[in-house]
Amino acid sequence: MAIKGLKDLHYAPILKESAEETVYGDVKPLGPAMAFNMQPSVNRGNLRADDKVLFSDTSKGPITVTLNVAYLDKEVQAAILGKEIHENGMISDNAIDQAPYIAIGGRAENARGGYDYFWVYRVKLAPADENAETKQETPTYQSPNLSGEALPRLHDGEEKTRNWDRDDDINPQIFNNWFKEVIDKDYAPTA
Repeated sequence: MAIKGLKDLHYAPILKESAEETVYGDVKPLGPAMAFNMQPSVNRGNLRADDKVLFSDTSKGPITVTLNVAYLDKEVQAAILGKEIHENGMISDNAIDQAPYIAIGGRAENARGGYDYFWVYRVKLAPADENAETKQETPTYQSPNLSGEALPRLHDGEEKTRNWDRDDDINPQIFNNWFKEVIDKDYAPTA
């Protein structure tokens, strides 16, 4: 499971979701990948009796997502953060901006060779942290750092998938289509 690097981040908006299905829009490039981190929140509880733990259980909460890219084109900002591009071509923040739910996919080089491909199925991002500082002798870059939460899909509870393209049990055609549509457990490649 050791990986190195990150590339080819993509997103797809969720157009429709219900208890029966999730419908995604077109898959599009997100931006040059720098970092994508997910941290699950897990709550643990123990039942103690007779001076010992008899039972232990866990409950999952939302997954905290942090996304860092070199830059976001304004069309991508509008699509993933619910912003409007104005008639004059400018984009701005507005109090009524509502980020939609999106899927985020990408790939990372696997230490054993090949790539690990992933999709996170239902993510809502917040506007990026913005930092700026004066130039110094050693150049430093400030880049957009978005955060949000990944939640289970409404219709089946699926949160994410991660698959190695060298797994003999997986049809390699799946990876040829990875960035053409959101791939999930029900995906069946056509001949």
